[in-house]
Amino acid sequence: MKILFSFLSLFSCASIWSQSTTNQPASFYGLGESAAQNHGIFDALGKNTINIFDSTVLNFYNPATYNTMSKGNTLYSFGIQSRLSQYGEQGNSQVDFAGMLDHIALGMRIKKNMGLAFGLRPYAAKGYQIIDKTFTGFDSIQYTYKGTGAIQNLFAGYSYGIVYRPKTKLSIGANASYLFGTVCNERQSQLVASGSTQGGLNKQSIILRSFHYELGAYFQQQIGKNHTISLSGVFTPNQKYTGHYQDEFYTATNINTSSTYDTLAFSHSPINILQSSSLQLGFNYSLLLPKMKRQTRELHPRLNIMASYSQFGATSHNALDLIPDFGLNSFQRMSFGAQYCPETKMLENVSTLKGLEKISYRVGYYTQTLPYSKNGIQYEESALTFGLGLPILAQMSASSVNFGICLGNRTSNQSTGLQEQFISFNIGLILAPSNFDKWFRQRKLD
Repeated sequence: MKILFSFLSLFSCASIWSQSTTNQPASFYGLGESAAQNHGIFDALGKNTINIFDSTVLNFYNPATYNTMSKGNTLYSFGIQSRLSQYGEQGNSQVDFAGMLDHIALGMRIKKNMGLAFGLRPYAAKGYQIIDKTFTGFDSIQYTYKGTGAIQNLFAGYSYGIVYRPKTKLSIGANASYLFGTVCNERQSQLVASGSTQGGLNKQSIILRSFHYELGAYFQQQIGKNHTISLSGVFTPNQKYTGHYQDEFYTATNINTSSTYDTLAFSHSPINILQSSSLQLGFNYSLLLPKMKRQTRELHPRLNIMASYSQFGATSHNALDLIPDFGLNSFQRMSFGAQYCPETKMLENVSTLKGLEKISYRVGYYTQTLPYSKNGIQYEESALTFGLGLPILAQMSASSVNFGICLGNRTSNQSTGLQEQFISFNIGLILAPSNFDKWFRQRKLD
């Protein structure tokens, strides 16, 4: 029943995710704004994703990590993200807010060295609205430019430990995905006059239905009792996505009522989206700090320091005559993060811990270029990140609530270009069965 409930949750959320989930004007290009890496845990660590290893975290960004989850602790992960942005360009400014469900996923370790996960998360989204008015000499015309829709990623992943010893681990994994959804750029014109609703509408849509896959790996080596080094990587090969491009042009006596539309032109053509290969490399150093004596307890703190480099491929298509303004450039990201846990033996010592000793503290920084460009110069983004992980220990389980905050900006490095200052707030909820209610536990009779 729990697996059935999870599947039903995935498809019920798909309709919600089909709405606009970003407020970035640059999502006009291509398939829209990439919606990955907006998780409460990974965002708080400077968008380090593929190099996070924790038995209480479902890391679907690196499929090789599924076997790091503790046996019997099936993890149900759910995320919410929000972003408040202030845009400025040539003396004009605007404040926008966007919020969305980030992901819903279920993962479990099925054998000593094998793990399995499936879920639904965003792949890309459009979400912007720009309004401009022009006086023609007799009347004023209002132009509205809007982007809507999203591409979803329905995935299933598997990991296998080639080497799975207490101090040495080498694992590989893969995610197989089905990408589906519709993204749309819309141009609308309306006569500005008292009581007038006449106007015209041009709607350009990309309807995507295609498969996608990515490969992951990690190597972990414990050195002595207190030091562990982990290396990780995720590779996405060149891929071709199949879909359709739809161009609609209408005139209307009432631009707000679709039943009044009169079709001037309509076309529906197959299209192939070409995605170049991407490579992500990560490093994680874990240090068990000296034990900390307290009056009634002993703490076992741990510090993790991590860094990663990502090279994402360009996106193009095979229909330049239909969509001239599409191209998305390749772009890079550098991420740095640190996490401090005052107590690593949480469940064993929960009864003696104080409130602040149960929290995981996270901080990070990232800088990256973006696939969008103006006059041949790519936009850039950088941000400071912070976060907390709060365990839910009421039933002695691996459940937790995780908060992530990003304070950053986007710029084109041109005084006349679009500037964005933003703050994003993300919440990740991880639910696991209690120690008294292990899911999928194999029972034996004596």
